[in-house]
Amino acid sequence: MEATTRSGHRAVGAHVFAGGFTLGVKEICDVACQLEVHDFGRHTCEEVVGVPFCNYDSFEKWPDMRGEAAWLFANPRCTGFSCITAGYDDSLHGPWAKQTIDIHDVCQYGVRHGFEAIIWESVQQAYSVGRPLLDHLRDELFVPADYRIAHLFLNAASFGNAQARKRYFFVAYKRDRQFNIAPPQIGANQPTCYDAIGRLRDRECWEGDVNGRFLDYDANTYTSLTRDERAILPHLPTGWNANDVGAYMPHLLPEKMRWQWDNRMSEAPFSCMHVVTRLGWLRPFPTIHSSACRFIHPEFDRPCTVGEIASAMGWGDLIPRGPRPVAQLAKGVVPAVGRWLAEQVVAYLDDEWGDQDWESSYDANRGCWVGEESRGAVEKVFDMTQYVGRHLDPTDYPVPAVARPYEWQAHYDAKTLAKRR
Repeated sequence: MEATTRSGHRAVGAHVFAGGFTLGVKEICDVACQLEVHDFGRHTCEEVVGVPFCNYDSFEKWPDMRGEAAWLFANPRCTGFSCITAGYDDSLHGPWAKQTIDIHDVCQYGVRHGFEAIIWESVQQAYSVGRPLLDHLRDELFVPADYRIAHLFLNAASFGNAQARKRYFFVAYKRDRQFNIAPPQIGANQPTCYDAIGRLRDRECWEGDVNGRFLDYDANTYTSLTRDERAILPHLPTGWNANDVGAYMPHLLPEKMRWQWDNRMSEAPFSCMHVVTRLGWLRPFPTIHSSACRFIHPEFDRPCTVGEIASAMGWGDLIPRGPRPVAQLAKGVVPAVGRWLAEQVVAYLDDEWGDQDWESSYDANRGCWVGEESRGAVEKVFDMTQYVGRHLDPTDYPVPAVARPYEWQAHYDAKTLAKRR
């Protein structure tokens, strides 16, 4: 067995895909391997993260890790996203959607092999469409196996990340120890795009194909745009996308896009998830999703590069490898969140909380976290989604000036005033 890290504990990942979660956990615990049934992210996991990628046809073939790892972490697919091998039909949404098979895999494998803690992330498996599934897992699987449940609602901005990336984590832990949390220490200001990618603005960049047809991309490559998309970039002020141009300056839309706008069936005919959108230096970085390669740089008329998006996810200078690097990043957990979660599991494994058993909530009036007794409860909740610093005052530090046509300024001011009203 390999030497463990400073925590003295070992973990195993399952359904982590590209390995963003693993990257964070690995800073605290040794990670034995990453178990998959989808061969997505293999190159990144093995060559960048540095963890063995063990791909099998089903979770039933995953090896028995008892004695090799104390806890299990996972990032399974959720309802409505990540349709790898799931198809595109009516069964993609809801608590029993096709993708939730990954969640069942993780939970059954974890209980069957008796891990001390099982923690997984999902966007939607919380108290919305996924609640029936959570109730089923609690009552039919975990409670009979003598686990308790903790629900963690986290915002990556609380951990120094530039995104307001709100996610849900499900934690099943053995009853013989208490699982609580130690909130992170955050800065006074919420991080911004400038914090995330400002240091990369002087890199030479070039247009390339980063969608998997070719693998010759690197940190400086940005996705190809259509001719129409390129045409509107000079007219995009901070925070605008093609729908805003249509609403306030439709004469600037190229002919095809103008026709789409004039014959629209909704207020936003251009997909808000896939449309080009201008970022702002002093704004938080938008939540990164699989189409985030359409995020336009705050200063230059080009999309953000693979390296810039990786930096905004908290990967530092590391770059995903293999197909669809932006999608690999988007499907992952911010490494800083993974590191913090590993710290909480280590505190649980080391029994640092003793007999303290409490829920946690943030008291805005007192400006601190308070513990509420939950002794004997099956479930408890830790909601940290609002725990972020204040927005940056533009006078706090200078950022590069952005030259834009004067033409849109009156429209931009009118839109800003309308929002404030």
